Amino acid sequence: MYETQAVWLDSLLELSRKPVGIRFVLDQEEFDQTDLPEPKTGLPYCTAVMKATRGQSYKLDFGHSSCIAGSRALGIAKPVEEAYSGKRHRALGVYKNLCISRSVAKDMVYCVRHCKGVEIQPLEAYAPLPPDVVVMIVNPYTAMRIVQAWAYHFGQLKNIKMVGNCAICQECTSYPHEENTFNLSMLCSGTRRFGRWGKDELAMGLPYHYVKDVIDGLKQTVTPMEQDKDKDRITKALSEKGLHNEVTIQKGQNYYKGAYGTPDRMARRNKGAGLSK
Repeated sequence: MYETQAVWLDSLLELSRKPVGIRFVLDQEEFDQTDLPEPKTGLPYCTAVMKATRGQSYKLDFGHSSCIAGSRALGIAKPVEEAYSGKRHRALGVYKNLCISRSVAKDMVYCVRHCKGVEIQPLEAYAPLPPDVVVMIVNPYTAMRIVQAWAYHFGQLKNIKMVGNCAICQECTSYPHEENTFNLSMLCSGTRRFGRWGKDELAMGLPYHYVKDVIDGLKQTVTPMEQDKDKDRITKALSEKGLHNEVTIQKGQNYYKGAYGTPDRMARRNKGAGLSK
């Protein structure tokens, strides 16, 4: 099932990186039973996610996590006073005063329950247990299409939370998990350094149980939202996977067809189509 979902996402979106699944491992016994490899040296959570977008898999606990901010966000480590006071980031010059820094710190959404570690692997690799959160690295066009797919089922995104800090760990993982919501992230300077993301890339995270709705929303909105050249690309990708008969795609049809023009031109167009007296 998870592999099929990954195929649908790739075919409908033309992804340059694999969708990544994150599963929280709550206790030591379960962590020991997980047969994924641990990194040989310390590894930031966001770097592990980056490697998973290229097909690698890991399990990560406190001892192997080399980013304390990521460990706190995921519930692997307990937040300390500096994480709430805003003092550290004010001293670093990230925010102009302690009041702003404190407000940002207070709004961070960390996993409130403790976990032993996390599984980080491509969505297609999961079996039999599902991931808890899916993280996707996308370009702006792909992000638009995913938002359109979400809106098809749920309407506007109303609870986007971003500050350009703790991007993969908090904005794309702990916040979606704790609040059961979909979130966008412009990424952050730290993960752009250690994850080596491209300047044209951004990220999004959502609870896994919404993935089926996003895929269905993508299917339903190909005709009204995509241009014909992209419909051709999608049709070809689906045909190569034997999925082309499961989606109806109409070329020459878009929600904006006939919606643009000056008032005079629109009136003439409507008259010619018999839409005006």
